[in-house]
Amino acid sequence: MSKCVYCGSNKFGPGCPKSLNGLHQHNTDEKHCIYCGSSSYGNGCLQTPTRKHIHGHGASKCIYCGTVVGGSVMGCKHSPTGKHET
Repeated sequence: MSKCVYCGSNKFGPGCPKSLNGLHQHNTDEKHCIYCGSSSYGNGCLQTPTRKHIHGHGASKCIYCGTVVGGSVMGCKHSPTGKHET
């Protein structure tokens, strides 16, 4: 089971005493959201103010939408910058 990178808890969501935004953040893989642990991409994360899932890094996948890309390429509708970020 993954743990919060700030406090070591296995909990997701609000309540982290050591993070700047008060949210537990896990060091997950490209298959899971760092804030809630879901395998979903895009909208629907109930643990962040933006309601967007953000996945861990890996497999050259965009952390916001899961598209396999070779770098920062424009076209991600879920990224705040519009770029696919790996």
